[in-house]
Amino acid sequence: MNISDMRFPRQLEADGSAEIIRGELMSRTSKLWTGGEIDVPVITLNEPMKIALKHARLQGRIRYGFDPILQKLTGEKKGITNVREQTDAPYGDRISRLLLFSNDGAERFYRHIEQVLEAHVPRLLGCLLDIDGADLGQLFTGEGGAIKVIMAEHKDAVSDVLRALVSGHDGMSK
Repeated sequence: MNISDMRFPRQLEADGSAEIIRGELMSRTSKLWTGGEIDVPVITLNEPMKIALKHARLQGRIRYGFDPILQKLTGEKKGITNVREQTDAPYGDRISRLLLFSNDGAERFYRHIEQVLEAHVPRLLGCLLDIDGADLGQLFTGEGGAIKVIMAEHKDAVSDVLRALVSGHDGMSK
């Protein structure tokens, strides 16, 4: 997953925020596990991002848990493959899904994350949140249950969350 080569949603490319976001994502990266092959951005969940994620959740654009996320991505991949077989359109070559995961998973969890990211490049961008699963669960449910992984599953939600990442940086505002 090479962030410098990824194509962001059209709205981020058009308004000029893609390069600022790309720089922020590349500023702090980490291997997911000791034997990992890919580096992922490590991001701090700031207040504008929390607002953007809550807004996306209210719009039904957030999915929780590995099984529902993997099921959704697999179904979409089949659909994209069918479209590509029928046309020559470069459908699915931009980031349109954002996988966010907590920083307190076991190695097996991160190996699985890496497999999912590799299987769904370039549509899926994965970011390690600087937050544990309990706090992530509290943010989304208001209760004590842990949430280790979420996915923003619409280009508008992805754009809003990525813009919020750089809100207040280099003239960017939400």
